[in-house]
Amino acid sequence: MLNRIPASIRLYGLVLLAVIAVYFASASVTAVFFILTLIAYFFSKDEAFWLVFFLIISDGFLSFFGLYEATLVVLPGLPGIEMGQLYIILAVVKALGKQPATNAFYNNFLYALGLYVVFLVVQGYIVGLSGGMNVQFRLLKWITPLGLFYAIPRLYKSEQDYARIFRYIFPMAFVILGTQLFTILMSETPAQFSGGKEKYEFAIEVTKERTYRGLFNQMVLLLTLFGALYYLARQKGIFRNTYLYAIIAANFASVFLSATRGWTIGFSFIIICFFIFVQKLGTRQLASIIGVGALFFIGVLSTPVIQTQVNNAFKRMLTLEALAKGDLTANGTLIRLSQRGPRVMKQWEESPITGWGFSNHFFEHGDFHVGNQNILLHSGIIGYILLNSFFVFFCLSLYNKSQTISTSDTRKESLLVFVVFFAGWFLIHSTSEQHFFFYFENPGNGIIQGVFFTMAALVFAREDLPIENSPSTIAIPEKV
Repeated sequence: MLNRIPASIRLYGLVLLAVIAVYFASASVTAVFFILTLIAYFFSKDEAFWLVFFLIISDGFLSFFGLYEATLVVLPGLPGIEMGQLYIILAVVKALGKQPATNAFYNNFLYALGLYVVFLVVQGYIVGLSGGMNVQFRLLKWITPLGLFYAIPRLYKSEQDYARIFRYIFPMAFVILGTQLFTILMSETPAQFSGGKEKYEFAIEVTKERTYRGLFNQMVLLLTLFGALYYLARQKGIFRNTYLYAIIAANFASVFLSATRGWTIGFSFIIICFFIFVQKLGTRQLASIIGVGALFFIGVLSTPVIQTQVNNAFKRMLTLEALAKGDLTANGTLIRLSQRGPRVMKQWEESPITGWGFSNHFFEHGDFHVGNQNILLHSGIIGYILLNSFFVFFCLSLYNKSQTISTSDTRKESLLVFVVFFAGWFLIHSTSEQHFFFYFENPGNGIIQGVFFTMAALVFAREDLPIENSPSTIAIPEKV
């Protein structure tokens, strides 16, 4: 009976049950619910279904969930473990003994990065790391998501397997935009409105003097934008172009309404570069897209509160003009360059070659608001060069592959999506908050990076094969 219900409906129904279990039920009900979901995942063959489920409850849904909210207490006296972390552990266990579909073209770099992680752990103990169980627990949790680079290639062996992930996650683009609009209009989040949470610090009444700065589900936003661009370029995909364009528009609207400069710049860069260098749209096509976007914004601006927020977002973007003129504070709205960055660099200068590793000193002085400086503080010049060399190698390999394959190969444009998207993603990492590490504090970040990099390896290695003919044990509809 349950199998007759479409998988996507079952997924979001399960997410809603998770909301009820965590926010409106007792702690014992929450624990039982989460234990049952972990058991169900362990015996399930639909990997994509559960990856998306655990990503959503790690990253958020309708302003519910987020870091440290969906947890299960495993050991008495210690903080609960995020469900995303437990999912990753089970995924690694399920992958044991299985062979990957392909050998990733960047495997040698992965081995080098893995060895450096081991060095940073050892260095942390040598420099000084508290022996408290909570600190040791945190270190273990931060390293655990790296296991996805082992597990995902062994659990997802075809493009069709990855397509299922995006089929499940794409509706979240509209859920996120709806959450943004609701919060701006009502001055409270859906979680507050329903009584599930008491307060959100960014849920404010928008006025000309007060700008809303909330941005929900950052990891899901990144993954849905990437997926929409990839399947537009893939051509022989399973999603309608109008659906994919709608996802892109919803993603950009969500980011712009947050008045977050780094994210707005990053998404603008990705979308513009995609249309110019990947899809290479003609003047008429660009005019149509701009026209649809204009109609959307006209509709949105018909609401006074939204109009005020849009005006505030534009004003916040214009503060970058002051930055370009040499004001590092951007008219007093930016302390990343004037305070946070110099503070982290001062600590890095005390150990510039290898940084501070996983030590108490790093945990005390690290600052994820300044991504590149934080990498230096954690891993030093050696780690910074090693990590960024991997990124350069990754992008150049995909670009060169795209240039050498036949124009009839549907991967020719889709390979470029990885390059364009990563460049914009790194821009967000450099201007807003850290996304690339030798660890993952947020399991959701580990999940989306695991999907992104391992999917790139599969597409890079496989011959041109239409998705609908790819081997898979799980069927998906031809069009969504």
